[in-house]
Amino acid sequence: MKQTKIDWCDCTINPVVGCPRGCEYCYARIICKRFGKKWGVEDFSKPQFFPERLKQLKSKKSKSIFMNSMSDIAYWEQGYWRKTKDAICRYRHHNYIFLTKSLNIELQNEAQYGNIFFGYTATSQKALDILQKNDNCVSETGFDFLNFEPILEPISLEWITDPIIKLIIIGAETGNRKGKIIPKKEWVESIAKQADERGIAVFMKGSLREIMGADFRQDKLIWEVSK
Repeated sequence: MKQTKIDWCDCTINPVVGCPRGCEYCYARIICKRFGKKWGVEDFSKPQFFPERLKQLKSKKSKSIFMNSMSDIAYWEQGYWRKTKDAICRYRHHNYIFLTKSLNIELQNEAQYGNIFFGYTATSQKALDILQKNDNCVSETGFDFLNFEPILEPISLEWITDPIIKLIIIGAETGNRKGKIIPKKEWVESIAKQADERGIAVFMKGSLREIMGADFRQDKLIWEVSK
């Protein structure tokens, strides 16, 4: 397992690398462009499966593992999912965290494979509002948390009145991309205030520490981390 600077998990394992979505701020694509050939990935837009990486889950110490920092699970083939879930079923002592920007995934009954947490990433109000008419946000078998990273504009949680969502993660865009958006403090403060009103925990990534100053906060996560 690879140690990571991501402060809401212990480590990462990426059995799948690649994503065709093409987000302009995608750090994973930049990393792959620099080191992809070393990993055996020449075209980031074509996800590739590395099942041998799942053997790393044999670690006896329980960890909270981000499973797809280099892909979006919406583009995993069924075979990738099947083998990954089989490994999760064998090593139930870990927490497994997955992220996606898509609603075109089936989350039902996945919890039976272990401590699995699914998050929906939204960088804009439009992306968040797509959930309003989707059962994934209000179903006990749907998303567990929201991930506003990178946050690119003000976000309203107005329609979330009785959420299953128990955690919101917020982070700034990293890297040196031309046109990089620096979030305003009031954007983050607004989300935190709305979350508090709804009883939702807020975890600000370290990328916001300087922007938020004394108002920087990291509430308790819904999974355990050793950091």
